[in-house]
Amino acid sequence: MTENNDATERLVGRDRYRVGAVSFFNTRPLTYTLADNDRVDVSFDVPSRLAGLMEAGSVDCALVPSIDYQRTSQDWFILPIAAIASQGEVLTVRIMSRRPLDEIECLACDGDSHTSIVLAGVVWQLRFGRELPMKPLAGPIEAEQAVLLIGDKVLGQLPNWPYQLDLGQAWFELTSLPFVYAFWACPSETVDGHLCELLQNAATEGRKNIDAVIAAYAGRHGFSNEVAQRYFAENICFDFGKRQQRGLCRFYELAQQYGLIDKCRPLRFYSPVSEPSATESTV
Repeated sequence: MTENNDATERLVGRDRYRVGAVSFFNTRPLTYTLADNDRVDVSFDVPSRLAGLMEAGSVDCALVPSIDYQRTSQDWFILPIAAIASQGEVLTVRIMSRRPLDEIECLACDGDSHTSIVLAGVVWQLRFGRELPMKPLAGPIEAEQAVLLIGDKVLGQLPNWPYQLDLGQAWFELTSLPFVYAFWACPSETVDGHLCELLQNAATEGRKNIDAVIAAYAGRHGFSNEVAQRYFAENICFDFGKRQQRGLCRFYELAQQYGLIDKCRPLRFYSPVSEPSATESTV
């Protein structure tokens, strides 16, 4: 028996699973019941660190930035459960500037982000026909002329910048497609139908109990209940159907076209049957 098959058997037989999840408010509906599940240990971290945790074997699966699926050297399955997506304004992925957008000379980028940095580069090519010079955001936000911010921290900055671009809205206006920021993925040698079922049940329960999620977590993440209700009703979408997959494939194609990624592998979804298998999508 190969080492990979041994790993799969060990994971199927486990009583506990290690799951890496995004630490932002938009993930809470997908992880709402996991904290109370004695079969799951959840590690919350910023998006940019989650692929590394999975590559290092520190977690069995993770809610990874969508761009990292193209950058990993490992063989991953995408789990067909749910995604962090938008179809229009997303609110919490935003470029903020002190000068008109077409005059931005260099964008300071939030270190919590991977996907959104590439999305900004794609949007600039589509909208302005040029590359967008970027650098890491290393100092105080207030010292920068233009910044890319993601996650909960965006809310507190909304009143402070005269020029703003919501990247979810910009993507939708340019392509008429949803955008997928993150999805559940798992190394192919350790994929497990039992773990998929746990994650699917958590996503189903969280989405059915949005009011309870908001009551439990909105304040912790800096959201008022009113803004949180609107956020989940109008901004964040958890669907991962054909339209989301088309948007994801289009993003990958454009990122490769503009030299922002080296490869463009097809979407490879795990099929939860008795033996690990996959279906590929290039929709």
